[in-house]
Amino acid sequence: MTPPRREADTAAPRPASFPSRRRTETQLRNAEKLLDAMVAETDRHGLDDLRSARVAKAANLTTGALYSRFENADEMLVGMWQQRVGEPFLNHVRDTVRYVQGGLDERHPVQQAVERPSPLLRLGAEFCVVASRNATVSEVITPAIQETLAELGLTADCDPLSGAIVMAGASAAVGTALRAIVTETNFDWPSSLRALRIAAKRVERLPFEPTSGDVAPDPINTGNPVRDALLISAKRVVANVGFQRATVSRIARRASLTQSAIYQLWPDKESMLDEAIREVSMLDYGQNSRAKTDAFGRQRADFGFTDSWYFGLMPSRRARLDFRLECVIASRYRKSTREELRRAIQNSDAILRAAFPQLPHSMTTMIMGMEQALGYGFTALNKYAPEPQRLDYYSLMCALAKLGPLA
Repeated sequence: MTPPRREADTAAPRPASFPSRRRTETQLRNAEKLLDAMVAETDRHGLDDLRSARVAKAANLTTGALYSRFENADEMLVGMWQQRVGEPFLNHVRDTVRYVQGGLDERHPVQQAVERPSPLLRLGAEFCVVASRNATVSEVITPAIQETLAELGLTADCDPLSGAIVMAGASAAVGTALRAIVTETNFDWPSSLRALRIAAKRVERLPFEPTSGDVAPDPINTGNPVRDALLISAKRVVANVGFQRATVSRIARRASLTQSAIYQLWPDKESMLDEAIREVSMLDYGQNSRAKTDAFGRQRADFGFTDSWYFGLMPSRRARLDFRLECVIASRYRKSTREELRRAIQNSDAILRAAFPQLPHSMTTMIMGMEQALGYGFTALNKYAPEPQRLDYYSLMCALAKLGPLA
């Protein structure tokens, strides 16, 4: 008869647990290395060009180690948002809004954060753009942004003026991060943020009737109908799918033309897209300047600053505004796009100076930088906000205008 085994005989020897624990620690370290590599790679190449082979090489691991954790590039993006980008980015949005609302100390570090956004903040803003056309990414980004805005007081039934202050603060947080992708820094934005804070504190409710209906932007008109059709098509395709997936065949097909029509006018896709940036930017900033000159001439208390908010909600302008955002995030890895956008910023500054020659150059530069960043942020965020068209931007912009020499 076999004697019963003692408990000591059936228990696993203690040393046998050590290899299992070591493997777990190694897996955790490898996961951290992969996340670090993903952040570094996307900061260099953008979210749309996240490649597994490049990430694995940067982490000094195999692609097998990567695919054991993330089945594809979209899941890599989701993991990066959840474990690296989301928390600091949303905290930055909260801090910026609370600073504008007056809930944080006037010398809070958020002032420096909007002037020189960190790589994680720039990536967070880029996620806001990409989520609007990437269903997998949207599944985690959209509820996170909506919950953050609601937490800050922006809801479907909130007070219109209070909601506008939240939207302005959140737009400042996101827009300065986007603009810094192009410019690296946002000159004098601590002063702009303080101005928004003062305006929010002093604002008085004023009656205003926003432009009703839809006001179409100026059309691209180079004098060549074929060129115009292709530039318009390029703008729309990029707005829908981003620079990375905007192929020559897709652009030509949408314009009902052949690919050869593109190559007869431009040497490559990049040259065509750079011209599209140039044309759209000049039209937009010219129209923007005319609107301000008209508002100034009619002595509107907001000097036309409110128009940009409502223009950003008009359906006919959506493709052009989304195209602009795609240009901004593409400038991370496309040098020619970054150069075009920087030239557009310089041109817009010159246009505003010509419209308001009585202003010091430093003031026009500050106004333009402020309006650009708020415009970028509002375009990226308004699709996540409940009923942004009902908010009282006019009263806030009037209070802001009173702070400057235009008053």
